[in-house]
Amino acid sequence: MRRALLVLALVVLLPALFVRSYSLPPAPDRRGGTTILLSVPNRPLFGSPRADCVDTPEDGSVIACLIASVNRSRAEGIPLLSLPFSPTAYGLSERVALLGRDEAAGKAQLARIARFGW
Repeated sequence: MRRALLVLALVVLLPALFVRSYSLPPAPDRRGGTTILLSVPNRPLFGSPRADCVDTPEDGSVIACLIASVNRSRAEGIPLLSLPFSPTAYGLSERVALLGRDEAAGKAQLARIARFGW
């Protein structure tokens, strides 16, 4: 019985390692939304394009980093589900973006990113 439960848990949890998502807020040039996709686990579960760009230097182009991150997610992943914009998912992805980083510097960078509508 334990073996059967262990095998079942592995069958369910192994694919879950490859589920990722990202949220984009609505902006004049795009619809917002949360996309759930199968992808290589190279970012946290609720990772976002912003998480890739939090460490961008002050003189670096944040918008180019954001666009490249979203394009990379779309190119590398297989979309499973597209949902309308969710402030809860957006907030969660912000908190995940700050994990393991200096919170004050990270929030300053997220504020810089938010000026571009991300």
